[in-house]
Parts: sequence; C-alpha cells; structure tokens
Amino acid sequence: MDFDKSLMTALAVYFVACYVLYTLKHPKMFDDQGHFKCFGLGPNDTIFPLWLVTTVIGVSTYYGFVFTKYYE
Repeated sequence: MDFDKSLMTALAVYFVACYVLYTLKHPKMFDDQGHFKCFGLGPNDTIFPLWLVTTVIGVSTYYGFVFTKYYE
C-alpha cells in the first residue's frame, strides 16, 4: 500500500498526542484514580474525553497537512 507523507505525519502526531495526553493524565480527562472520565455533563463526567480530543487532533492535523500541500 502506498501512503502519502501527509497521512504518515498525521498518524505520527496522533500517536504522540495520545501518548503525551495519557502520560500527563489531565484532570479534565481522568479521575483521581487515573481512569478515563466518561463523556457527559454530570459531576464526574467531562466534555473533553481522551478519545474526542485525540480524534480532533488527528483529523485537524491531517487536514492541515493536506490543505498545506494543496496550496503549495
């Protein structure tokens, strides 16, 4: 399979972001025991779960590289 450079770079950024966010365990994404918080508006929930934040980072990075390559 032939992957373009934009996809490979976006995947690398995605995996690094996943690793960094999981290592830091930000209180908006994790509870006191280090478990993932659920998506929601309740007192023990968050609107910034790890899966949502990393998905937005990955898709944004990919589209950023694609549009930058397109306008060159």
